[in-house]
Amino acid sequence: MFGATELSFTYPSGRRGLREVSLRGDPGERVVVMGPNGSGKSTLLRLVSTELPSRQGSLTLFGEACQPPSRALRRRIGIVQDTPVHLDDLTGMENALLFAELYGLLRAEAASALAALFTSLGLDDPLDVPTREYSYGMRKKLLVAEALVHEPEMLILDEPALGLDPPSRAALLRMLVERSEKGVCTLVATNEPALAQEFATTVVLLHEGGVVAHGSPAELLAKVGGATRIEVHVAGAPPAGPIHGDPSAAGVTPPGPTAAGPAFAGLPADIVSIQQLPGRIIAESRSGPDVLPQLVGAVLAAGLKIERITLREPDLTDVFALFTGQALDAEKENA
Repeated sequence: MFGATELSFTYPSGRRGLREVSLRGDPGERVVVMGPNGSGKSTLLRLVSTELPSRQGSLTLFGEACQPPSRALRRRIGIVQDTPVHLDDLTGMENALLFAELYGLLRAEAASALAALFTSLGLDDPLDVPTREYSYGMRKKLLVAEALVHEPEMLILDEPALGLDPPSRAALLRMLVERSEKGVCTLVATNEPALAQEFATTVVLLHEGGVVAHGSPAELLAKVGGATRIEVHVAGAPPAGPIHGDPSAAGVTPPGPTAAGPAFAGLPADIVSIQQLPGRIIAESRSGPDVLPQLVGAVLAAGLKIERITLREPDLTDVFALFTGQALDAEKENA
């Protein structure tokens, strides 16, 4: 459906928005692009949607070069921008019908398709309400309906689930998966690791305008291993040294000198790393929460009071940090 080869873009200010990005999306594929603000996500989507001209590198859509893009080509694409833009004096249905007419649909045909989409997205009640009264989430769902009404062959969505409640999010993903099963190619920009892991067939990690990693969610997660992060939030005086078990048994180098206290001896080898920070103990476990009894016992024996325990499985934010040394949600001035 789309193919980019060494695609680059520089804004008039001289800022590099994208540098030599090569990727493709085939029929039925769900490509999710992740990266912090300023990484090039929005630039890539604007290039593939033909909003921006692709003068550096090459871009093909539906197997054809798109310079310049034709009106017929653009009608084969559905787009959901990150910022909803509607005519506030028009109702939701009137806005959607306007979009449908721009795509060339007859009014009766569009009204029937939109009625089904509004029902699926939970927009039945406000369809005859002026959009000035819509919440952000309602506006986002209206954008989705407008993007799907003409049954596009390719979908481009920028943070499509942002602002949606859980039922609406589930309905949106279900609709997108159903379309991909019919051959629709989907390109999504998001920084929600749960959405990417649930929805994507391919994940592309962008950093400073370039691709740092790509693959299926499972392939990327395999790069960081399967260690579960356990955080034990504590109160009280800290022990004399770092908490850990037998470093040779765990196969790792401990983060500090061996603690002398017997309370910290003999932790399971499945605890591959552990560190003590103010107010919390952070451990990584190869066997998930199975190590909790021994870990909790060691912390209590050290004289600390446990306030709460949180567990987190590795996700795509850990993959991004592995390749870049930075947090995925790091903010920059421009997207």
